[in-house]
Amino acid sequence: MARFQPRAARGKLALALWALLLVAVVVLLATWVAGRIAESQERDTVDTRLTASLRVGREEFADTLADAELQADRLAASEQVQRALATEDAEAAERIVGMEENVGLVAGEELLAGSESWPASRAVDVVDEDGETVGRVVVGVPLDETLVQRLARAAGVLEMDAMVVAEGDEVIASSPPVAEDALIPPGSEGSTRQGGEAYRFVSTPLLEGTDIRLAALSSEAPVAAAVDDTRRRAFVAALATVILALLLAWTISALMRRRGEAALEEDAVERRRTRDVRSGADVREAVALVGDALAATHDPEALLPVILQSAIEATGAVGARLVSGGSEVVRAGKPDEGGKPLALKLGSDDEGIGKLMLYPPRGGSFDGEAEQLAHWLAAQASIAIENERLHRTVKRQAITDELTQLSNRRRFTETLAVEVRRAERFGDPVSLVLADLDDFKQINDRYGHQAGDEVLRRFADVLRENVRDFDLPVRYGGEEFAVLLPETGLDGAEQLARRLQTALLRLRLPEIGGDRPPVTASFGVAAFPAARNAEELLSAADGALYRAKAAGKNRVVSTGEDARRRD
Repeated sequence: MARFQPRAARGKLALALWALLLVAVVVLLATWVAGRIAESQERDTVDTRLTASLRVGREEFADTLADAELQADRLAASEQVQRALATEDAEAAERIVGMEENVGLVAGEELLAGSESWPASRAVDVVDEDGETVGRVVVGVPLDETLVQRLARAAGVLEMDAMVVAEGDEVIASSPPVAEDALIPPGSEGSTRQGGEAYRFVSTPLLEGTDIRLAALSSEAPVAAAVDDTRRRAFVAALATVILALLLAWTISALMRRRGEAALEEDAVERRRTRDVRSGADVREAVALVGDALAATHDPEALLPVILQSAIEATGAVGARLVSGGSEVVRAGKPDEGGKPLALKLGSDDEGIGKLMLYPPRGGSFDGEAEQLAHWLAAQASIAIENERLHRTVKRQAITDELTQLSNRRRFTETLAVEVRRAERFGDPVSLVLADLDDFKQINDRYGHQAGDEVLRRFADVLRENVRDFDLPVRYGGEEFAVLLPETGLDGAEQLARRLQTALLRLRLPEIGGDRPPVTASFGVAAFPAARNAEELLSAADGALYRAKAAGKNRVVSTGEDARRRD
């Protein structure tokens, strides 16, 4: 027999190497998965913050344009301006322009003084006492660092973030300043490098009819640090779990060896009966079967029958049942033919999740070692059920907004792409409604963020109460919401938007009581196939929402109105 020992040793060494390889694969896979989930969640958080900053920044830009229009109205009403334009007095026009900022005076088609070539400006016709148009006043809004700093302050941009105005992919102005050669790639979101550092950016059109965009950037260094920390924690947790499982398997194997040694000392007849009921090989096979199942899946429907069947084979039971809430979840063997069952509680002492019932042969019972093994198998059943619950919870949290319990931007982006592809394939319409609460910042400033949070939750309730089961209501970011409407045309989407507008006006919120008017929202509506793909659909709805805001808020604007005006 001695010559066979090297072969046995080599077999054990190979088994140990395979076990180490399996441990390495499990640990590395768990670390990688945890890192990807953390990276996705961190980027969603950054994108949501940047999107909210852009929304406030664009509203502040609209207010700046409104101030420019007020300045133009004031100058157009001035007798000095009217006289200078009526007489085409360039000298007087120069004096007037010298006392104002970013102003141009135009008589007929001739520029008397100042400038009229700003990318963003407001112009007002000048009418004399006889009602004749004698020229126009142009007030420009320079797209410079002063403007961007104003937008950044209004949006509350964090120190790690920056806000820029870009034309094409080149930065015109920024706050704080970024590198002169900085570039903002095309697209509504993505990554770029500024001065050797990676940044995440989100952008939106600033001026219709131009390629001028407003963008918000955030350093990806904090995201990378958070992801690295998550990976370290996941690595340690996975390694500890695997080591614990190996120690547990070793303990059970040692227990089985002791059982075999004790069995050698028993009466021959008793040893044969014990071997027939529960041999050491059967027990090891049962333990190995449970271990393989745990490594392959955490699905209770697949895992629990394996654990019950293993419990039967390892303990000599004739049947087993798993009971939760008074109802049978799964069974194996023939429990109806067994004797009084051994009941093992699943879960912690504080909150049990059911019982594992093991049935010995009728008139028999389990010995101490069998009960110990049954307790271990019950623990594995508890782990399987708890892991599945945690998996469902983590998956739901990854696609759900914590405050409103609506779907979040990540779920929206995935579903939008799927629905548009489905609509392209089957020729069905799909529509999108974007909603933005009006003057939401004023609610937070005057009544506090708790009142603001309650407004967001109540508006989420309004969405849930008015959409269909297969529609997707979403908190898109900040005070902005979206509703994706499969198999719905533009008219149906407009009807929903107006229904939401009416329902919101009927809300009465004690948190913001007093004489404040009802909370309102502006809505932008667009539909596929008028918008040719998912990105165009989102951009069209966003543009309609921007026009609703610019037109005075608390209104519904759709891309269909543009088409009707063209017709």
